[in-house]
Amino acid sequence: MRRFGRMATGALVAMTVAVATQATPAAAQEDVNSPNMTLLRNLPKVDGATQSDLAFQGSYAYAGTYSGLRVIDISDPANPEQVAFEPCNGAQFDVSVWGDLLFVSVDTPQTNPGCNASNTTAANPNAWEGVRVFDVSDPTDPRLIKSVQTDCGSHTHTLVPAGKGSLFIYVSSYALTATSVGPNCEQFHGKISVIHVPLANPTAAKVVAEPETEDVPVFDPSRLELDDLLPPGFLLDTDGCHDITVLQPRKLAAAACLSVGQLWDISDPTAPQPIHTFTTPQVKAWHSSAFTWDGRRVAFGDEAGGGSLGRCREQDYPDTGAIWIYDVATGEELGNYKLPRFFGEEDHCTMHNYNFVPGVDRDILVSAAYHGGTTVADVTDPANPVEIGYYEAASPHALTWSSYWHNGFIYANDIDRGFDVFSLDHPAVVGAAT
Repeated sequence: MRRFGRMATGALVAMTVAVATQATPAAAQEDVNSPNMTLLRNLPKVDGATQSDLAFQGSYAYAGTYSGLRVIDISDPANPEQVAFEPCNGAQFDVSVWGDLLFVSVDTPQTNPGCNASNTTAANPNAWEGVRVFDVSDPTDPRLIKSVQTDCGSHTHTLVPAGKGSLFIYVSSYALTATSVGPNCEQFHGKISVIHVPLANPTAAKVVAEPETEDVPVFDPSRLELDDLLPPGFLLDTDGCHDITVLQPRKLAAAACLSVGQLWDISDPTAPQPIHTFTTPQVKAWHSSAFTWDGRRVAFGDEAGGGSLGRCREQDYPDTGAIWIYDVATGEELGNYKLPRFFGEEDHCTMHNYNFVPGVDRDILVSAAYHGGTTVADVTDPANPVEIGYYEAASPHALTWSSYWHNGFIYANDIDRGFDVFSLDHPAVVGAAT
């Protein structure tokens, strides 16, 4: 689900306003937001399918859904317009874009690798799951041009530009459920798949390596605390990775591998080498990662409860379901950011997908938090983070999968609401890079 990272230098700005400084009860019947954060527009989802991740290219946002691809024109952020919807079944539809190519993750076995009449099926030798490649040279008419099968499918994927017309894709996958295991997937799946895409001939994309994720202990599904909700055997023991983020200028990758976080040297993109392994005891499920834009720090998110339980209760503070921040050079744990509002047991809440605002002199984090909506925090001092903006929609209530800063605005893809656009008025983001 990660786009490749890049470095940015920023204008000097001063952070002078703190919107929220301590945990307080949240209302449930109306939109709850900080005065400086405004919902500009909501585009309701096309059908009843789950909405997942987002990718951006020029004036377009590409929104993944479990039933297909939404293409949204964001040239006027206050008035976004859907210009295409390409039906294409397959969870979880993690998306990334590079030039005229868009890549999609599918981690449920499908009856065929194409979009037409592809349906989810039980695991069998003829099933397909992996990465689909679309030509989006005309964003209003996406066209599937290639499907690449990978072991255990593709829960998420990450683009690794290699120069000279080459692109690599890191595929994160694991044996999540007994019904989603693909034809070549093993229960203890301690590796990633690496796809090579020759950009001059993307239909020749194929798996070229399957490096092992070293020193990753087998994940204990009881850590997700879902045993009371799911039938026995639903979550398989697995040591695959959930998500990876790449900082290409420094040849680094941050891998959230369920049981641990890892920092990799990717000088050879087909053979990543671990530099640091993070084993913070409070983390229940290492879910996502992001580098600060100067490359000095890396943030790993904890999806405590698996996104299916309330983990923003008063007893979950200060660290359950938080985003943890580490020093890239030393691997030192620096602190964590936890959504500073309480929710009930029935409210699915934990930190999910996020990024940092580029081109400013502070570390400003934008993150989704399921029922907690979208939160923005100054984590320049990771031991003392401060929320500087937030928005929790109520109609229908927020269940936000992804929230990202992009070109001066915040875009969110919400499981139930669809596509949201927010503005943030705060001195810490003045002069952010586009």
